Amino acid sequence: MRAKPFTNSNQEVRTRSVPTAAALILAGHEPIRVIYRDHGGSLLAFSPAAQDDFIRYISAKQRVDGLLEEADGAR
Repeated sequence: MRAKPFTNSNQEVRTRSVPTAAALILAGHEPIRVIYRDHGGSLLAFSPAAQDDFIRYISAKQRVDGLLEEADGAR
């Protein structure tokens, strides 16, 4: 991952992404709350314990995206 997404270890993980939330749930984390917003849609919040799994998921996603971009550019 290029930048560290969390400024401290007590920061909760927030996401609007269904695939990201599903990956965190599969890793054993449950949403602790839903943050309703008037603009931009709602967010799912996970406990700070989900930070490492979130970072692993995002890193893996970036790797897969890069592999697909390379393959598409090779055609």
